[in-house]
Amino acid sequence: MSVVPNHGQFEAWASHHLPDTVQVQQGVWAVPLPLAGDQYVRHTYTYLVVDEAGSVHVIDPGWDTADNRSRLATSLGQIGKRLSDVRTVVSTHRHPDHTGLAPWIREVSGAPLLMHSAEAEAAKWEASVSMAFGFVRRLRSWGASWPDRAKLSRQLWRERRLGDAVGVRADAAVEHDEVLDIPGWRLRVVHTPGHTEGSICLYDETTRSLFSGDTLLPMVHPGIGLSGAAPSSANPLRRYLGSLASLARLDVDMVHPGHGYSFTGLNERLDETIGHHRRRSEEVRSILASQPGISVWQVAERVHWTAGWANLSGYMRLSAVAQTVMHIDYLRGESADEGSTRN
Repeated sequence: MSVVPNHGQFEAWASHHLPDTVQVQQGVWAVPLPLAGDQYVRHTYTYLVVDEAGSVHVIDPGWDTADNRSRLATSLGQIGKRLSDVRTVVSTHRHPDHTGLAPWIREVSGAPLLMHSAEAEAAKWEASVSMAFGFVRRLRSWGASWPDRAKLSRQLWRERRLGDAVGVRADAAVEHDEVLDIPGWRLRVVHTPGHTEGSICLYDETTRSLFSGDTLLPMVHPGIGLSGAAPSSANPLRRYLGSLASLARLDVDMVHPGHGYSFTGLNERLDETIGHHRRRSEEVRSILASQPGISVWQVAERVHWTAGWANLSGYMRLSAVAQTVMHIDYLRGESADEGSTRN
């Protein structure tokens, strides 16, 4: 089966319009909430899951704006619910478009925010260091010129990504294979590191549905290694490919992603995404072979990014360079593995 999208959501995405709140399966509504700024991905889906007692459980509360607060409250009213009916909030990862409204929901309803424990560790690290200094230091080591470093740093602060990503803390941690306390559902946590170290998907084995967050998207390939966590020896690309392989073992009929549209055909999209990263690694390998000794920044300039290098700015350009690093490290790991096998 090929990837088959939810028709109304797909048409809204293709025409760059904000879709309506829509019921995507029995007991589940998708609420589109716009992101801040002018971005290619224009909204996040916040999911409302109604349990057998009539309470509401929120997955991935969107960016915190006055407009989004109103949109969420209105959407709850459309299904006969209020903010006071919310019992829990779970975020698939810690980015502001997936956590932003959680403190406001908690203030109104008392609902706790749940995230994977690795995201809680990332929060501690972010609070202990200057993220801006860390980014500038990495840019220098990646071969960015001083004008490029200065321009990119200004863009990052203007986008407010650094400040917005810090501050939302989970009230409780969830772990891999844990089943959430949602009566009438069997929503199980699947730890899928890659996009961030603590990224999770939620799998309901009864309805064979998967809430994929930003681990798997239908129309773009999510960034990798966007954790904000302390650097580790684990290559995010290697971790991500392992996460995709783990999702392939699930029996899934419908995928509800963080952006884009709900779709069927999980394995087909997994194959497409894995193939994309294999081709990107081969492209990086080819660039390095043809021009030995060039910097990471110079490699990134030569990669054929979907939007085009010239059109990437701020956070998106930083992500492109960071992912170039991951592909280079991944290729080095492959070479090391091959060498150990020969020996």
